[in-house]
Amino acid sequence: MSKRDPKPEVLRLEELAILVKTGDIKLPRFQRPFVWRRVDMLKLLDSIYKGYPIGSLLLWNSSQRLKSERDIAGLKVSDEPTFYPTNYLLDGQQRLTTLCGALFWEGGPVNSVWNIHFDLESEEFIHSKTVDSATTYPLNKLIDTTDFIHQCMKLAHLEDSKLYTGRAERLLRTIKDYKIAVVKIGDMSIEEVAPIFERINSTGRKLTIVDLMMAATWSNGFDLSAEIQIIQKSCEELGFTGVSEAIVLRSIAAAAGLGVNKDDIQKLRNLNSDELSLAAQNCQKAVVSATTWIIEELFIREASYLPYGLFFTYLVELFRVVPYPSKPILEEAKAWFWYTSCTLHFGGASTGDITRDLANIRDFATGNRAQLFQRNPIDISRLLFDKFSLKNASSTAFALLLLSIQPTTSLSGVPIDLELLGEKNSKVFSRISPDSLVDLNIAVVFDNRKIRKKLEFLPDLLPEHLLDIVCMEATKSNDAGAFIDARSAVISKLVEFATGCRTVFNYENFSYNYFEEVDESDD
Repeated sequence: MSKRDPKPEVLRLEELAILVKTGDIKLPRFQRPFVWRRVDMLKLLDSIYKGYPIGSLLLWNSSQRLKSERDIAGLKVSDEPTFYPTNYLLDGQQRLTTLCGALFWEGGPVNSVWNIHFDLESEEFIHSKTVDSATTYPLNKLIDTTDFIHQCMKLAHLEDSKLYTGRAERLLRTIKDYKIAVVKIGDMSIEEVAPIFERINSTGRKLTIVDLMMAATWSNGFDLSAEIQIIQKSCEELGFTGVSEAIVLRSIAAAAGLGVNKDDIQKLRNLNSDELSLAAQNCQKAVVSATTWIIEELFIREASYLPYGLFFTYLVELFRVVPYPSKPILEEAKAWFWYTSCTLHFGGASTGDITRDLANIRDFATGNRAQLFQRNPIDISRLLFDKFSLKNASSTAFALLLLSIQPTTSLSGVPIDLELLGEKNSKVFSRISPDSLVDLNIAVVFDNRKIRKKLEFLPDLLPEHLLDIVCMEATKSNDAGAFIDARSAVISKLVEFATGCRTVFNYENFSYNYFEEVDESDD
């Protein structure tokens, strides 16, 4: 079949349901879960009974061996060896799942979504409150001839048995003979079929690189989805949350000796199951070490608090290459983290930059490189004067700088829970500055109270707040210049201590409208 020549055909509903049950039509893992509500399921069945069109199905006839569901609507599909090319369902999942679930339900709790009956009096489909009823027909007793006869025999003693039996027979004919248009596309690659899937998918859901790789790397000996979940669970058990599938996938690709750009990650498909399993295992071990270090050294407990998701993958790769790094290596890694955060290094990084940075990490870990970065002066203008929002890398980096000195008491005298501060939450910040600076990073302090209006009641200032008397007096007098001079000096010292680099900044041309909020997260 030419991939450029879709082939339409018409199949009976019963045939389609049986093809799903026997595994001749497969549901690829990159499909979204079953999400239809009960009312949607009943409307579909009602449309079929009344002869209304329910739309066509799209199948992908492919020789690729992709991860597919073995359990559809609670129905165990055949696990017999598959002969390729085989058919993957691209469009129609919700409809076919509904039909298979209703027709092949094997019984269970009466409140199951698959316990669907046809009311023989009202000729309506319902979710029954019982497993069996005198005047309703269970759909899971419809297809098998023996089941159908036995079910109809139960109607014989009823006054309107002839009417009910006739309606049951009509239901059977309708379900068995209802015809659905099916379009098959030919044996193209998963990258070629992805935009087709995205376009016809009713939710507009785009396939991610994770979806594609889960499908493309599946084999009898390797399940990428399961490996990613194991790694995510390892992080959660350490108290570190929010590690996305995409971040883990990048880390596995790096652990396999590949790059972390999209084209590099797709090379995972060229590895066999043993090579993939080894990469995942090595990644998992390194993730535990890297996550522990992030919590203990950076006081971060949530992945989104890293200014860039690439940090996680690079640190994991460092611990993979050298599982027990020396103190100098870890000190350089920490300085590198602060340098790249404060300079917003990854904000405009190209694929070439990302590849070079990964190579630098590996060279440094193996001793082929003395330093991870050049100690050039750091311009901290954006770190100071960007509009504060934890969606921005600059604001996240600024918040982490405040967290790095492990404050024990808030500005208003309230004890601080460092574990709570390690989670990304804008509610733990307040502002203290002249009015013209109040929305900017430089104004931010740790405090969950609105303290700006209560300056006269503040206790003696504590050094960990990174504020001094000059800052406080400048705030009271609404003197923006004095506040900037005082607090920028403190922040500069903190950055210089963390990175070993000299800092510079420029606010002569500073304008509130000049600094725009930009989401620089790469997650």
